[in-house]
Amino acid sequence: MLHLASLPASVINRYLAGMQLNEELVVSLFTPYSSVSDAYIEQAMQEGGKVLAYRPAARQVDGYGQPITPARRIAVVANPRQDSDENGLAKIAGIPAWIQGQETRPGLNYVLQINNSRLNRAAPGHKGILVGGTGYLLLKQGIEDEDLMAGALIIQSS
Repeated sequence: MLHLASLPASVINRYLAGMQLNEELVVSLFTPYSSVSDAYIEQAMQEGGKVLAYRPAARQVDGYGQPITPARRIAVVANPRQDSDENGLAKIAGIPAWIQGQETRPGLNYVLQINNSRLNRAAPGHKGILVGGTGYLLLKQGIEDEDLMAGALIIQSS
């Protein structure tokens, strides 16, 4: 599994106030990925990724493989246009642009989508992290404490 992103709960709360997450927590997204084999594609499409909520440690832990790029800050920029389900860009909140049709999970709410083209620019040596598609973060509302099943990362591709 590739550690795709970490988002402070405070950032999620800022854009989706109804989520009411404990702001001491961080939400991390993990996705199936391999730079040497395409075997990850089936797992990504069938199972998606993993989502954890946890309290960050005082120091970084690097015991689970090599990062594919140095860590980068995720910036949020206001969309000057009206949002719609046709807007497939990376976005937090808003209206999801489902590629293969809307997916839901009981007790989980849509939070954001990450498109493959943004990841291709951020990690040009690792194209296809999201199988050429989009990852959708669905998350539990009101997470108070660490949770190894905090949500789901759904991956869709055309």
